[in-house]
Amino acid sequence: MTVLVGLSPRARDDAGGAVGLGARLAAAWGEELAVALVVTPGTGTDAAPAWAAVDGVLAATGLVARRATVHGRSVADALTGAAAAEHVSTLVLGTDADRSGRIATRVARSSPVPVVLARGGGSSVPGLPVTRVTCAFDGTTAADAVLGAAVDLAHRSSATLRVASFAVRRRAVIPPEVGLDAEEPVLAEWSDRIAAAQAEALAARGITDAETGVFLGRGWDAAVHAADWTAGDLLVVGGSRGAATRFFLGDRVGAILAAAPVPAVIVRA
Repeated sequence: MTVLVGLSPRARDDAGGAVGLGARLAAAWGEELAVALVVTPGTGTDAAPAWAAVDGVLAATGLVARRATVHGRSVADALTGAAAAEHVSTLVLGTDADRSGRIATRVARSSPVPVVLARGGGSSVPGLPVTRVTCAFDGTTAADAVLGAAVDLAHRSSATLRVASFAVRRRAVIPPEVGLDAEEPVLAEWSDRIAAAQAEALAARGITDAETGVFLGRGWDAAVHAADWTAGDLLVVGGSRGAATRFFLGDRVGAILAAAPVPAVIVRA
């Protein structure tokens, strides 16, 4: 199997850690590494700077990557086609400048394989193992498919599994006459229900050794960062199959993805 990295020909670096992360995952999973240089109308064909950047990143890893140039009407179209190639297990992409993950989300909506979005300073550390896989669990009907993907990734990585749920404290928008503590019973009830759903989902798969947690914050960034993260973590989030692109992840999951301090795996539920 092959870990495929998608790279823009305009890149002068490793596209937000994508090449380094791809090398790290290929080593962790015992897979080959390939880099696909995307060419779209109007981008030009001078790929030398991009390939030089790839060489610079891989020099520290000792890995050699297969190279290919892929063409498409858009970056998302080209990458989706490349991900459909035989033996590709995962597609790794760099982070957008605004951390939105817009291109990754568009690709993930149609990709036949999970899409990994580079995040965090540890993304491209050569030889760093994947030590824990965290499933972002929201208790919806799609949650079990996302959990299944996380379980598979944890097994492939010889890593531990964590199931985590996130929610926002919205005291700032509660009218003063209602009281600042009015939302606490609601959050407490939700936390109890989501924790029970986590336990039920794990029990259904016969998993007894996973970490679990419910994390709250004044905003999504605070809620996500309330969970402890290490450089060896991967986060798994899921989108709705067949949904329009802008609704693929939904507000909650999209916000979690934007706040993620570690590489994030986007799977179709």
